[in-house]
Amino acid sequence: MKQRSLYIKTFGCQMNKRDSEIIEQLLFPCGFLPTAEMEAADLVILNTCSIRAKAEQKVFSLLGQIKQWKLSRPEMRVAVTGCVAQQEGEKIFRRMPHVDLVVGTQQIYRIPELIRQLDAGETSGRLAIDLDKKFAIPPYQALSPAPHEFRKFITIMQGCNNYCSYCVVPATRGRETSRPVADILDEANLLVAQGVREITLLGQNVNSYGKTNPVAEAPVDFAALLHKVAAIDGLERLRFTTSNPKDLSDELIRCFTEIDILCPHFHLPVQSGSDRVLARMNRRYTVAEYLEKVEKLLDCRPDIAMSTDIIVGF
Repeated sequence: MKQRSLYIKTFGCQMNKRDSEIIEQLLFPCGFLPTAEMEAADLVILNTCSIRAKAEQKVFSLLGQIKQWKLSRPEMRVAVTGCVAQQEGEKIFRRMPHVDLVVGTQQIYRIPELIRQLDAGETSGRLAIDLDKKFAIPPYQALSPAPHEFRKFITIMQGCNNYCSYCVVPATRGRETSRPVADILDEANLLVAQGVREITLLGQNVNSYGKTNPVAEAPVDFAALLHKVAAIDGLERLRFTTSNPKDLSDELIRCFTEIDILCPHFHLPVQSGSDRVLARMNRRYTVAEYLEKVEKLLDCRPDIAMSTDIIVGF
């Protein structure tokens, strides 16, 4: 098999970083090996974020630079993935005609197939941005060499059903879907066997894990999932992000005393200190309810480190 070089530039959140790892894993059996030199890569993938306008502007600025490289190396493939791809779709081709593929957030698992189509001269699959309400995250596949890092992310769910008024996630990531417990445990066990000692469980709202689709024969919520992952022999630290305060349960709070390896840190976005603004944001909790949950966390784990997000220009 012919070896080719791959460069992935990741913008945005931890979920995008994990998606970039998945893309690299999927392309490894196709002969693509990562390179540190974007200009010399056979395939350049920009995995994008649309939460902030500046991140989107950086993507199009970088695409302009890549255009110059592709003029001298027409065989270079250029793909745009992630939330900007999902949101802008066909517009990217009109603005940047040198782009070969635009692939949305649910379609990244098709990238090897789409590359093969390009190699065969087919152009019908250049745009892949469908969002399916029945989308299920495929099982983890150990397709690339073992990781060298001691910490890794595991995606446990994707999408969001909350529709906060300021947020594009439901439009770019789709409806909320949780991965089966067995798939998550298989991935975690494999990573620990490869030397990973710290795992962060990822989701747009991990607190609602298991609420929108079956994840096991019996119901499993996020607190129960934490206990299952923490029981893996050899795992030393466990983290998670991100949480919506309205879904924070007492069972999850108690995990900070019941699970020794759960790191005492909680990122709990408040977004505003005004009930009126929170209502306009469609956050579905009040300042008093938020503070009550913070007090419960502190009562349960006095040394817990709390962090938050605040939108100051809503």
